[in-house]
Parts: sequence; C-alpha cells; structure tokens
Amino acid sequence: MKGVRLAIFLALAIGIFLSWLWLNTSLQKKHPEWFEEPKPQEVASQNQTAPPGTQPTTQVATTQPGTVYAVGGEGKSAEIGSFGFDPKGSSDYAIGLKIDPQGASITSATLNRIRGALGKDEPYVYQKPYKDLDHASSYSLMTQAVTINGQRVELHNVNWTLAGPDPKSATATYFVDVVLVDGKKVRVSKTYELQPAKSDSFGYELKMVYRYENQTAGPLTIKAFFNGPTVPAPENSRDIPEVVAGYNDQKQVSLKHHSAASLDPEKDPWDILSQEKLPLLWTGWTSAYFDGIVKPAGDSSASVFAKANARALIKRTEDGEDFTAINFETTEVTVAAGQSALVPFDVYFGPRQRSILNSDHYASFPWSYNLTLVLTGGFCGFCTFEPLIALMVTLLGFFFKITHDWGLAIICLVIIVRLILHPITKRSQISMSKFSKFGPEIERLKQKYGDDKEALNREMMSFTREHGLSSGLMGCLPMVLQMPIWIALWSSLQSTFELRHASFLWGFTWIKDLSQPDRLIWFPNHAVKFWYLHFDAINLLPILMGVVFFIQQKMSPKPPTMTEDQATQYKMMQWMSLLFPIFLYNGPSGLNLYILTSTSIGIVESKRIRDHIKQREEAEKAGKVIVDAKPTRKSKKMDRTAEAEPKKKGGFMGWLADLQKKAEELQRDTDRQKRKS
Repeated sequence: MKGVRLAIFLALAIGIFLSWLWLNTSLQKKHPEWFEEPKPQEVASQNQTAPPGTQPTTQVATTQPGTVYAVGGEGKSAEIGSFGFDPKGSSDYAIGLKIDPQGASITSATLNRIRGALGKDEPYVYQKPYKDLDHASSYSLMTQAVTINGQRVELHNVNWTLAGPDPKSATATYFVDVVLVDGKKVRVSKTYELQPAKSDSFGYELKMVYRYENQTAGPLTIKAFFNGPTVPAPENSRDIPEVVAGYNDQKQVSLKHHSAASLDPEKDPWDILSQEKLPLLWTGWTSAYFDGIVKPAGDSSASVFAKANARALIKRTEDGEDFTAINFETTEVTVAAGQSALVPFDVYFGPRQRSILNSDHYASFPWSYNLTLVLTGGFCGFCTFEPLIALMVTLLGFFFKITHDWGLAIICLVIIVRLILHPITKRSQISMSKFSKFGPEIERLKQKYGDDKEALNREMMSFTREHGLSSGLMGCLPMVLQMPIWIALWSSLQSTFELRHASFLWGFTWIKDLSQPDRLIWFPNHAVKFWYLHFDAINLLPILMGVVFFIQQKMSPKPPTMTEDQATQYKMMQWMSLLFPIFLYNGPSGLNLYILTSTSIGIVESKRIRDHIKQREEAEKAGKVIVDAKPTRKSKKMDRTAEAEPKKKGGFMGWLADLQKKAEELQRDTDRQKRKS
C-alpha cells in the first residue's frame, strides 16, 4: 500500500542521515572499552630486527667473512626550511623539516603558515614519531632496509652520515655505505629538498631522492624498503584518518580509500596495490584537514612501487589516535658497475585546502590530489554528494566575502534554501489545511469499513486523490529535501580547511570554531560517556535546537483523523525530530546553527502561511476572493464559473508540480478502473 511505502521511504530518508552519523562516529571509531589495547612491546614488526628505541650503531652485523653490513656516521640531525609562525607568508618556505640521522627519517614537519591550535600563535606541526611507541614504522619516511642482489641489509637502526648541508639551503643529504661480501661498497644516499613557497606546489611539496652508487666491478640490482608518512593527530572525535591511493586508469586518476579505524594489528594489512588492477600512482594518509602523500617524482605515470601496505601498529587509543603505518617496497633498479641510479619521489605535506588542491598543479594528472577533498563510500557513501558539497562551499565562500564571518555566511545560506523551498512549504501547508476540512467524511469511512484496515487504507487514499489532496509525503517534503543539504554541510564543516577555526560573529560569541561543538562550558577532564555519545561540554545550540523542534511539533497542525499508517508516520516524525538534537549533540556547531536557524525561520514561515490561508478562506466565505489553492474535483463541478487556475509555474518547481499532478491523475484513473471491475 502507498501509506506503507511512504512510511518506509521516510524511515529510509531519516535513517540514511542518522546512519551516516552513526557509522562515521560510532562504528568506525572503535571504543577502547570494546578492545583490550596491547602493550607497545608486544607489537610485531614486519621490516625490522631491532626497534629504534635501542642505541643506533655505526655498523650493523659483524665483519665476519660472507656478511653484508652497513657503515653509519656520527649521527647529526638537520633542519631545513622555515619554522617560525608566519601567517602572512613572508618566508621563502612554507615548511620547516627536521631530519633524524637514524634511517634518515623525518621527526617533524612544521607548516609555518597554518595555525596549530585555536587561539595560539604557533604553527601546525605533524609527521612526528608516534608518542611512547618504539617502533621503526612510527617514523615518517624512515628507510627500513635495502636489498642488493637479493641480500637484505637493515638500515633503520643505523645513524646515516650528513653530507654537510649549507645552513641557508633547503636541501639535506644523508648517506650510508653498504659493504658487500667482497669488501666493495654501495653508497645509498637520500636527499630531502623543499620547494619554494612561490612555486606551483605552494611550498607544500618536497623532493625525496634515493641515489645508489655502485662502487663494485659488476652490475647490481637494488631496491629499498621505507615508511610512508605518519597519520596526522585527530582534531576532533569525528576526525578519522583514511588511507588514500590514486591509480592510473588510462591517464585518469582512480581513487580508493580505507578508514584507519578499520585496520587491526591482529589482521592482515590493507594491501594498497591489490585494490585496483591498475598501476599505483600515489598513496598516503588524509585526515580532516591535512594530507601526507608519496608519489614518484614529476609527471611520470610509471609506478615504482612493488608493495604498499597499510597496517595498524596497535589498536586505537582512548584519545582517538590511530597508530598506523604505510610500508613501501620499490621495484628493483639495475645499476651498472661504477654508475649510479636515482629513484625520486614527490612528498606532499600540506592542508586539504581547496584553493591549493584545486590548482592547476595538484588537480592535473598524475597528481589529482583534489580527489581527496571529498571522500565518499561505506554504507551511506551514496548520500554524500560531491557536487552539492562543492556548491555548498562555493556559496559559503561567496557569502563570507560579503559578511566576513562564516557563521553569518551559514545563515545567509539558510535564507537562500528557505526561499527556494518556500513554494513546496506553502503547497504543503495548503494541502494540510484542505485535509483538515474532511474530518467528518474520513470518520464516516472509518465507521463504514470498521476493522477492514486494508479496505480503509485503500478508500482513504482514493478519497484524498479524488479531492485533490496531496499525500503525506508533501508535508515532509521540505525536510526530506533539506537532508542532502544537511549531509553536505556536515561534510563541509568537518573537512573544509577554510572553516577550520572559523568563529561566529567575528569572535564576539562563545562559538570559536564552527567545525567543533559550540562548547558553552567545556569540561574535557570530566567527560561522561553514554552509549556512543561523549559528553565533555554543555553545548547550547543542540539544546536550543531541541526547544525549537518541540515548538515546531506543537505548532504543526495534526490531521483530524488518520489511518494507522499515517498515525505511525506522524509519531515517527515526532520522535525523529526530537532525537535529532541528541544525535547532533557533538556535531559541528556550524551544522547545528544551520538547522536551528532553518527550523526557527520555518516556524515563522509556517505560521504566516497558515494565517494567510485563514484570511483567504474567511474572505472567500464572504464572497470577496477565491483561495489561490488548486481547485478540488468537487469544487470544479460545483462552480463552473470559478476563476482560471493561476499561471503555470516554470523551472524546477513547475516540473515538480507537474510530475506530482500527473502521478495523482494516473492514480485516480487506476482507482476508477478498479472500482468498475
């Protein structure tokens, strides 16, 4: 029956939205009480023989005949780039890089033009080794080992030699010598070079180049094993990092991604190469606001990755951090006697900022890092519309240029959406008003058919169509149409870099970050957990949202009589409206501001429409005017001299009205044929 289908449709529409919140905050975020966290020393390593926590040596293994070993250096660290907080971008480099000699790894990347924490004039720092975790894979871009003619040599616990960099340069080179069985050497060098901030990369891309120098009398085959970037620390409970990977699909980048929260140290790693039967172009981590990606250098589409695995080192921590790693193995390179070979990579350490990733450089093949701006997938991935999110951000940016405040930009967006949906809202109110007049007729139908629910529902639907009344869907249509907007705004607020640390009303309110809960009173050290909800603050906006929802329910006219399906639908809508503030209690304050403003405007709008309908009906009874609603079938028969219908609307709203009209006419014809038969 249509009523049952309608109830199912509404349940799915609301369930999609709630499931999206549930799956992205609860199911993917594995609660610590569900799992026992293993101790760091119990974590096994795939590519190491001794953890980095031990004292590095200048020589690994012994010098017994037949052994291959690495000779290290004095263990001197290096710093390149700029480290001071520089929001105006006056420095030559946008990154400050600290390099550790152990495995020639990165110990920190300072993004000096980006604020690290709200209210602090300090730059954002990431790519640091995981805290309190002595594990080789927790060091960003550390070289784990090399194999030479099939013999593996561990390099992660060797202090590499710094090749005397110029303090003013943005380049640092480390090297280590590998002594072969015959005493000949192979020099493995690793160079980091930052790009200027004025380059096409905006200074967020660095070069990492491996160089193999064959000092023997014969050719050698060499390949390297090294770490990928580390996972950026989460900035909120919804910040769940993802493994992202781009594949070469006929000169187009095909994107795959995988949640870090779904990785388990007790299960097999996520094999990045096997996700597509296509060459791997690049891979790395993405968080809510930052990317860390490794790709072969330049515009080459040839893959140099023989293996790439993402794995969890330990289970997710209580603070919501993911201690996960990506491990790379390169393809073999043949180096002739007395010659050298280069294996270069481009590494992106920067923000997920549209103005950067949508640039000609990053949006072109084989980069296409702009694909990481919106990640869809999972149970509810089909309801996250990338074009709608892009439109949402564009509109917000336009209103921000006018108001210079992101909160006011959100309110402007509410006004635009309400104006677009006003014809549907008005039509819904008129339909509900007309429906309330037929209470006695519907009551007679209920008495006539008694306990025959199927026949009653059939006759009720036929009655509403015969009298030109819209189905119950029309009353919920404004809310249903806004759900994709809510979802798009949710995604925008928690993944759009421009909205990070954005305040409301130029910082004069308690809302200092629209991407976070509003936190009128914050007590992070005395948080209370209930079910999947995490109460660490008194958030005023969801409380106010519950109040306006309650007022909206009280002011909404209840039909005089309903079928069982309609009554179930009505109760469901009441309960779901009241549950929304609970599910959105820890949601972004920008989204709650949108819903609160939209609902408040909707209450005023509905009251004005009902008052207008009442005035027109009273005037119609006095013989002054005719209600501008669509005439019912009975009214057409009774008054052949009635005014012509208003001019047909055009555009999307007109198309929607025509579509509904045709559907109702088709259903009426079907009902008449059934009654004749």
